[in-house]
Amino acid sequence: MVKISVIVPIYNAAKYLEKCLDSIVAQTLKDIEIILIDDGSTDGSAEICKKYLSDSRITYCYKENEGLAAARDDGMLRAKGEYIGFVDADDWLKPEMYEKMYNAAKSNNSDVVFCNCQENENGHIFTPEMADGPYDREAVKKEILPKTLAYIGKHGEKRAIRWCNWLRIYKTETLNKNGIRFDRRLRRSQDLQLTYEATLAAQNYYYIAEPLYHNRVVNDSLSRGYTKNMWPLYTYLIDILYKDTENFKELDLMNQMHLRAFFFVTDCIENEMKPLCPNDKKTRIKLIDEIMNDPRCERFYGHIETEKLSPLYQKYYELICKKDAAGILSFTKKYRRKQEIRKKYIIPAIHTLTETSIYKKIRGK
Repeated sequence: MVKISVIVPIYNAAKYLEKCLDSIVAQTLKDIEIILIDDGSTDGSAEICKKYLSDSRITYCYKENEGLAAARDDGMLRAKGEYIGFVDADDWLKPEMYEKMYNAAKSNNSDVVFCNCQENENGHIFTPEMADGPYDREAVKKEILPKTLAYIGKHGEKRAIRWCNWLRIYKTETLNKNGIRFDRRLRRSQDLQLTYEATLAAQNYYYIAEPLYHNRVVNDSLSRGYTKNMWPLYTYLIDILYKDTENFKELDLMNQMHLRAFFFVTDCIENEMKPLCPNDKKTRIKLIDEIMNDPRCERFYGHIETEKLSPLYQKYYELICKKDAAGILSFTKKYRRKQEIRKKYIIPAIHTLTETSIYKKIRGK
């Protein structure tokens, strides 16, 4: 049996595709299948894929464009491996990634194995999400599930265990047994749906703190720019996650779900404040007002531990509950101006002061 089915959804990724595919072909774990799903590319990605078909482990499928969730789902339908993994077409892997993940999976019969990642070639390495090693069902419920949807960080910031599909391998039997598949209608944060449902079902889990995956981050990345009609992209996902949470009876995760819904709302509000946002003030207020009057937004009222939030998110929560879209716009503008002044003037001034010989002598005494 194939040990891991590696699914690569591809959409106009010709610029980076060869590096991605080379890193998969070169995996030290050889008993893998590589499923290339071309989601309607028009940039020459198909020609690059076909150069790799001499490797009998690789299959290629071209389809009309439906989006990332549908492309990954099509790959899952073709997968024959004991485990399923995903790779984004502009990223690349360390040679030993899948061998280490598969060995970890076999060591405790894991349903999910999760590894760390590094941005670009020598960029930021993420702080390990949890202790390295195996987790049984009780540990999953105690240490992983409460942080999978959302939690509040020590500085009051938005946090969640990274839900990226490409940092995990999932046991195929567990996915099939529990009917876990991508909902093809999702167009944003579709990784969360599959990872959350797989984690809810996981009897055994393994975390590898070593960064085995390289995630390419570019300045024009979708996640860093303005997203048009962002709230409608989230609403269906919110409905799915609420339903999953309601149906899970082993643990009450509803407060985490309310927090995730709140964080999605703040994501959409912050989206309207991005420099690349083309909307005028009136349009921004209208869009934020529509979000705040959505019943999905009202559902988390009274269920957020606001005392743990940073002042920024405490104020957001207050204004959201008041449905004060103009107030949010005004507050955010003032808050960001203060942050810019702090970053541009105050922090450098403090740094300069603390580096002076007089200050060091005083501190020395």
